[in-house]
Amino acid sequence: MNSNLKWLMVPFFLVLVIGAGLVVADWGEREEHEGRGFASRWFAPERMAYNTQEANLYKEECGGCHFPFQPGFLPAASWQDLMAGLDDHFGENAELSDESSQRILTFLTTNAAGAVNREIPNKVMWSTRYTPNPIRITETAFFKHEHREIPPRVLVNNGEKISFANCDSCHTRAVQGSYSEHEIRIPGIGRWDD
Repeated sequence: MNSNLKWLMVPFFLVLVIGAGLVVADWGEREEHEGRGFASRWFAPERMAYNTQEANLYKEECGGCHFPFQPGFLPAASWQDLMAGLDDHFGENAELSDESSQRILTFLTTNAAGAVNREIPNKVMWSTRYTPNPIRITETAFFKHEHREIPPRVLVNNGEKISFANCDSCHTRAVQGSYSEHEIRIPGIGRWDD
């Protein structure tokens, strides 16, 4: 091969190698954000420290009225306080049978912040170190920090029914446990990138 041609091929191969590296890095990041990575699949059997029957009972009973928040968003003591007050659950009577209530409480506390070692629950636990046991996820410093750039007018003036209590109204894969910035779509506004 001509020596001049060899020198012309060097930049081509460098671009090819760097491009391939970027594609592989992006694939790895996308894989994590698309539900196959660390921060996702909260309800998958291999992620839960308790029987999936309890997870399904939780999703059925609690998720029938509101978004089934992942247990790692509150510490165990907060879940205990919340479940003890189901007769006045944010203005509603959400009482369950003693058996269902106990099974759900066990599921929540077994998988709560401080009981599992994962990214979001660890951040939640750290954020509640100076506050009493919050019973609203939106009261945690972690939640406030993560949503600090969302102006209140977005919730009020957007014409769509959204609130901070409905994670899946903006986080398109929240039910699967993925809260990636790349998957945020605010109704009436579109993709949100902070």
